[in-house]
Formats: sequence, C-alpha cells, structure tokens
Amino acid sequence: MKKKMLFIYNPRAGKSQIRSNLLDMIDIFVKAGYEVTAYPTQAQGDAIHKIETEAGDYDLVVCSGGDGTLNEVVSGLMTITPEKRPELGYIPSGSTNDFASSLGLP
Repeated sequence: MKKKMLFIYNPRAGKSQIRSNLLDMIDIFVKAGYEVTAYPTQAQGDAIHKIETEAGDYDLVVCSGGDGTLNEVVSGLMTITPEKRPELGYIPSGSTNDFASSLGLP
C-alpha cells in the first residue's frame, strides 16, 4: 500500500517560483512511493485549517513556502495528537526563509 502525502504549498511564495518546479517535485515524491495530494494555499490561515481537518489521514506532510507557510503548517500539526501526527518535511521557497537559513538549508 502506498504511503499518503499531503503537499501544501504557497503558490505566491518567492515570487511564485515554485510553479516552475512543482511537477518535478511531485514526480520525485511519487517515485519515492507516495500518493500525493497537492494543496495550494489560498489565504492566510488556510494551511492551518487544512492540516487541522485532514492531516491525520496522511503519513507525511510536506510544505513549501516561506516562514509563514511553515509556521501555519507546524501550528496545525500541533493540534493533532502525537500518535496521529504525520511527519513533516519542508522545502523552503520563500523570499527570506529565515528558518531555513538558520538551519543552513539552501
């Protein structure tokens, strides 16, 4: 059985540069054995709501965007009980990415 992954991304982060790489990123996840559900955020707070209502059904949540997107996803994940909380992945694609910079991520 394939693992399920929720991919939440901010389509406007980093001057919308994710759009040119989106299909390649999803292809990498599928080749790694994931059934991917891609969700572009629409407004502030959207990622929190998506995580709170659906993330418990997934094995992995990956988010891509800036610090705000990551903050929303982590905030949403913290509302899920630890035993049901999926793992988190992060692909920095914002214009500043202070969090990614502090960890030495490109």
